[in-house]
Amino acid sequence: MRYAIEGGTVVTPDFILQETAVVVDTETKKIVHMGKDMPRVDMVLSLEKTDILFPGLINAHDHLLGTYYPRVGKGPYLNWYPWDNDLKSHPLYEERSRLSNQDLYWLGAYKNLISGVVVVSDHMPHAVNEPLIHGLPIFVLSEYTLEHECSSYDLRWGRGITLEHREAQERNIPFITHLEEGFDEEATMGVDILMEMGALDEYTVLIHGISLSEKDIEILAKQKANLVWCPSSNYYMFQTTAPIKHLLEAGVNVALGTDSPMSGGLHLLDEMQFASSLYEKLYQERLDPAVLVRMVTVNAARALRLFDQGRITENARAHFTVIRGGNSHNPYETLVRADLADVRLVIRDGVPLYGSSHFLPFFSRFSHHYQQVLIAGEERIVIGKPIHFYREICKKLGFAKQLPFFPIILPEGMAVCP
Repeated sequence: MRYAIEGGTVVTPDFILQETAVVVDTETKKIVHMGKDMPRVDMVLSLEKTDILFPGLINAHDHLLGTYYPRVGKGPYLNWYPWDNDLKSHPLYEERSRLSNQDLYWLGAYKNLISGVVVVSDHMPHAVNEPLIHGLPIFVLSEYTLEHECSSYDLRWGRGITLEHREAQERNIPFITHLEEGFDEEATMGVDILMEMGALDEYTVLIHGISLSEKDIEILAKQKANLVWCPSSNYYMFQTTAPIKHLLEAGVNVALGTDSPMSGGLHLLDEMQFASSLYEKLYQERLDPAVLVRMVTVNAARALRLFDQGRITENARAHFTVIRGGNSHNPYETLVRADLADVRLVIRDGVPLYGSSHFLPFFSRFSHHYQQVLIAGEERIVIGKPIHFYREICKKLGFAKQLPFFPIILPEGMAVCP
């Protein structure tokens, strides 16, 4: 099937386009045409004039196994390790353990989906997440190599930095690791360690980097390494964050990630708002909203080596996020200020996953199972069976758990716990 998306504003994100039709082929899962003219199609999806069509948003760092609430721990910490000890000794960790790993991955998928995210990088060993990510509505990155961190007290997720990085080069996939998530002497040596081991280049994706020095930043820029900024998690655990202004000025490719909600942002929209406010607090100037939008689209796609994603252009994957237009005349600022109520439609590979009931005729053209629920005060259509899933979670926990990143309201008359 081929359909055209028309109306609204298209943010590519390199350009802002008006009166542009975007034609999708659901067999190839690609954008096959863009322009003011519209070729013959099987159907037309008409957006409101105020709607804004973005590339499907990308969360460049999450731990789906940690999808729970609220945050735990009391910083500031010297490094991540004592926070991990606080987490595992907290009663909330036992409460979370009543849910299966598959439950937590579905919860993480819905958390991301209703905030407009189509693609997630789940920083976990393949042995943990590979059995869990297939069948989720969003796309969870599966082609990557990794380490937990470049330190003696890391969690030994990979086979060693050299082997993991070499495989990334050979397979043209990202090598992902936490780096300099702390201020002890060993943590601050992360860049030097990677350079010594020949593992710092365009394939390298570094998470956090809160103790990066000016010299470190120069090296990252020269080596064309990527960094994922997680400001909510950084500020909660350490009362500081990566030297983001200097990273951007040096030309380092920066993406944005949420980390898990037990230390980081509730969801990607929450993370964008916090990133904007924190930048202004730290530097007494505004971070250009267009820069933040690039962090969750084209920059993230580049870091994760998803070269057919992150843009709205011909031959790109048909991933889209439609946001309700606000009072601002700047579409980039509209996304940065958006909350869950502003997510109008989410499409992956040309197939709708989530959206306003306004788009019910569009959803009805697809054979997937959907449910209608109330989210953010509006009736929404969601792929899968979120009502039944939420009830099962509450049954396992033994009470009605309130999750602000999954604010589902059950139909009237339906008990939370069956």
